[in-house]
Amino acid sequence: MTTDWGRYRGPADSLLDAVGRTPLVRLARVAPDVELYAKVEWYGPTGSVKDRIYSQMLTEAERRGELAPGMSVIECTTGNAGIACAAVAAIKGYPCVIVMPEGMSAERKRMIETYGAELVLTPGAGTDIDLALEKMREIVASDPGRYFFPGEFENPDNPSAQAMSGEEIWEQTDGDVQAVVAAQGTGGWITGAARALKAHDPSVLAFGVEPAECPLISEQRWGTHGVPGIGDGIVPPNLDLALMDGIVVVSTDDALEMARRLARDEGMLCGPSSGINVVAALKVADKHPELTRLVTVIPDTGQRYLSGELFGDRPVAEEPVREHRLDDATIAMLEEHRDRLEFLS
Repeated sequence: MTTDWGRYRGPADSLLDAVGRTPLVRLARVAPDVELYAKVEWYGPTGSVKDRIYSQMLTEAERRGELAPGMSVIECTTGNAGIACAAVAAIKGYPCVIVMPEGMSAERKRMIETYGAELVLTPGAGTDIDLALEKMREIVASDPGRYFFPGEFENPDNPSAQAMSGEEIWEQTDGDVQAVVAAQGTGGWITGAARALKAHDPSVLAFGVEPAECPLISEQRWGTHGVPGIGDGIVPPNLDLALMDGIVVVSTDDALEMARRLARDEGMLCGPSSGINVVAALKVADKHPELTRLVTVIPDTGQRYLSGELFGDRPVAEEPVREHRLDDATIAMLEEHRDRLEFLS
């Protein structure tokens, strides 16, 4: 599959035609001793990596007859996905309901509502996505025929859409890339990019990333952290651990400091998840000096964190008291891969 890099030469029928074909930028000052490149995903309709998946998930749902005129789109998210979902629904003409934890940044909430979506808030913060999922299912159960639920955590159209990122990276590097590193999030980006790159060259290494305060994969331990959207308190079905060669853990403080540094040193105003990705990539490069060219992703712009995580105060939300336990199937899956994976901290 070849990317149409010249598509922007002519007019677009809608903003959905502006999805993808994002720049790959070397981080020369942050990483002077290794070729570390960042796929800058804020070059899109809503400014995040999620634009790719909602364009594809809703389009494919229409093709399969799962989404039709008269229906509403409903999604559960910690922010960026809700923004992209609301925008794509608006472009396609569907009402949209977004369910998210109340402890997310004010900018995200306002953007979702600005796109015309109804916002339903649930207790907790990013690591309490399970409560938002419960509320979303309750809403859908009240009128099943009304709603289409894209389900970014488990919909295979998510990593399928993100595989295009891997294809673009392969073309942009002329096939010269040794490793790809990115936070798990929904599992979509790192799974899709790794799948595409390994299809071209099975020796390409793939490293997932999780917050040190919530190391579900590496330690099966739940905890709160300050990097929205990447450690949501679950191990998502779309994360294909069979494609991963290792898992890197990074602290919130290190992630936030790197995000600020990317703005100062690279002129790249990005969110906390970008910071955690770059720190993780540098850890991989330090542990594996034989890897001379690595790629990570800048999932979004820092403009949606100005009042919170990066330059203000972290959003405060009361943590609901409940048991945090991985289900047996997830535990079995983690144990299956534990001895094979490399864990870096």
